[in-house]
Amino acid sequence: MNKRLKDKKLLSGMIVTGGFLIILAGGALTQQTALGQSYQGVYIDGIFVGYVAENVDVKEAIRKARRELAAESEKRLCMDYEWSVKTEKKPFVHLEKKEALEEQLKNVLAEKTIESRERAYTVAIGSYRGNFTTIDEVTDFLNQVRKKADEEDAYTVTYQSLEGQIDGILTADLKQKESEDDLAKEGEKETQDIQASSLAGVSLESATQLLDAVTSDAADFYETGVLDMAFVENVEVYENYVQPDAFTNPCDAAAEVTKEKESNKIYVVESGDCLSVIALDHDTKVADIMALNGLENADSLREGQELIIAVPEPDLKIRLTVGEVYEEDYEEEPVIKENDSWYTNQEEVLEEGVAGHRERNDIVVYENGAEVSRELAHQKIMTAAKAAVVERGTIVPPTYIKPLAGGRFTSGFGRRWGRMHKGVDWACPIGTTVYASCAGTVIQASYNGGYGNNVVISHADGRLTRYAHNSKLLVKVGQKVEQGEPIALSGSTGRSTGPHVHFEIYIGGAAVNPLKYISN
Repeated sequence: MNKRLKDKKLLSGMIVTGGFLIILAGGALTQQTALGQSYQGVYIDGIFVGYVAENVDVKEAIRKARRELAAESEKRLCMDYEWSVKTEKKPFVHLEKKEALEEQLKNVLAEKTIESRERAYTVAIGSYRGNFTTIDEVTDFLNQVRKKADEEDAYTVTYQSLEGQIDGILTADLKQKESEDDLAKEGEKETQDIQASSLAGVSLESATQLLDAVTSDAADFYETGVLDMAFVENVEVYENYVQPDAFTNPCDAAAEVTKEKESNKIYVVESGDCLSVIALDHDTKVADIMALNGLENADSLREGQELIIAVPEPDLKIRLTVGEVYEEDYEEEPVIKENDSWYTNQEEVLEEGVAGHRERNDIVVYENGAEVSRELAHQKIMTAAKAAVVERGTIVPPTYIKPLAGGRFTSGFGRRWGRMHKGVDWACPIGTTVYASCAGTVIQASYNGGYGNNVVISHADGRLTRYAHNSKLLVKVGQKVEQGEPIALSGSTGRSTGPHVHFEIYIGGAAVNPLKYISN
């Protein structure tokens, strides 16, 4: 009896244990319970979120949770968090289903949101950035800029994707609105193209004159009014996500980009330039240019020198191409008779020219109202001009170089200490080599009062150069020297306040500013 009872209890225990093992095995097979296999522990900023089976893509689950949060907010969310996964292997651990993990991740990530961003259309013009809620607002903004120049409202804003441009970025530009006269204008253009094609190989101005000459009236071909309108700067538009307070309205944006701001540009000095004219042309002051470029003397410019100039310019400018018609007196290019024994800067008028009168049609380009180019398109001669006859030399005149290497510029040409300073000075150590500025013949090499030990050289173009205050002379009167040949050693002889090289150039017996003639 007792044995039968014991067997019955043993059988019941085995059934219970077997049932428990079946339940555990089922949980393991459905990946809800770990029985010893590896699984993943998911953490956000070190905080435990849940355990999942090894085959669950945790990274994708996090992405999905973020996407759902963004969709629910209808804004782009910015979150600050770090996620990590640890491989663990403890028995009887509950494993979350993928869907449950995603829901738990959403709850945790919702607390990690630091800001939400809104979809925008960003306009980029150089360093300027403007954000708008719709593309229509962008168009409104650019149209407000356009209308400042487009009085007849003949143009509109267009967008296009340029070849080689990054996908999603559009370039904005201006395009003429279509009108009923477009077809007629196209027909006229085809006629002009056919006529112009018969003049292939002829220069533009000659072709223009020939074409005008064979027509009954040159005015029939005049191009007048606004011919083209475009943005000067590159205007790019792209979709973006920005903070809610980063948006601007079209009116404020138009006012901002058309407001003049100081920006630096590089100007390359040309022959004959002076600071006062450069400043006038760029609407600035001589003192400002000198300060920006560290210039000590307004006469120290040289051809090819680069100057930094601060000019007031807006972020966005409009380029207008306009056809203009006006009358003017004009002169024909002179007829040149070459003289092989003269320099190219020598000429003589043999026969005076006579001015003519004409009506001309110019194509003029303006940027924000400032003229940047002008080209003759057509003309109607009313009174023909007669060309002058000029004899001109063919020999390239000699050049002049700085008479020493280095040195510190200390004094320029002009009035100084109540008297005329006829040259320029460079401070340098005693014994610095002084070179001939140009090839020529030495006509003076001696001590000469205030000049001290000085050298004077006569050059083939009739000019003279003087080198004063030397400590030692290396040439004699009558000696021929080449450009760059040593002629003296610098010093402080004569009327001098310290060691330096004093250099003068004379043209026609009068002293001139040497800095306008030396090439370096």
